[in-house]
Amino acid sequence: MAYNTGSPMPPPPPYINLADQGGNNPMDLHPPSSRNLPRYHSGRKKGNECCKCVCWFCCFIFIIILAIAGFFVYLYVIYKPQIPSYSLSSFSVGAFDFRPAELTLNTKIFVSVRAENPNEMIGINYGEGSSIVIAYQNATLSSGELPIFYQGHKNVTVMQIVLEGSHPYGSGLQKAIEESSKSGSVPLDVYVKVPFSLKLDELDLHEVTVNIHCALVVDSISPKKKPNIVSAKYDVDAEF
Repeated sequence: MAYNTGSPMPPPPPYINLADQGGNNPMDLHPPSSRNLPRYHSGRKKGNECCKCVCWFCCFIFIIILAIAGFFVYLYVIYKPQIPSYSLSSFSVGAFDFRPAELTLNTKIFVSVRAENPNEMIGINYGEGSSIVIAYQNATLSSGELPIFYQGHKNVTVMQIVLEGSHPYGSGLQKAIEESSKSGSVPLDVYVKVPFSLKLDELDLHEVTVNIHCALVVDSISPKKKPNIVSAKYDVDAEF
């Protein structure tokens, strides 16, 4: 058996220069810890600012709504508003003439409308645009307007209103009215439109329109006889 008794192997060098060995990989030249990596911002700060703006806006709207609601609650508690009432107190006929040659009906009717303001601290301003119409079976007989005036606290006002009309009529209208008059029950529809605004001390509130339908029954509609009110039923609707 043979043994190698020559000189020992030289020790390895302390480092190896890869550039000298032909290496050209940048990853081999620079360790990962020394590389400059790009930084990406998540945009969380911008999103938080938007959320804060939305929250502040919602809080502002809520405070405004709460203030308005509190104001109306204050008005309701202090002034205790009540709805005014209206009724037809009298009805009379000045003219009710059928003109067959012209197929027109000329009328003149006098009505008294009673308006009651039950409020102790609220006045009522009656403005323009009011109307009152009397019809028979959807055929208009007379029309007119309510006066413009101011009604004070705890006040009852009776308005004398003159209604006039000249309208064409069909062949069956005259006969139907004559038959109703003979039976002593003439059904009429009275439509009243009342625009008004409430006055709280020196403050005028938003205008409100009250629409009233009165199903009125009288025993006669002849100018030769004083009509009596047999019945009256009211239906009230308000437009804010």
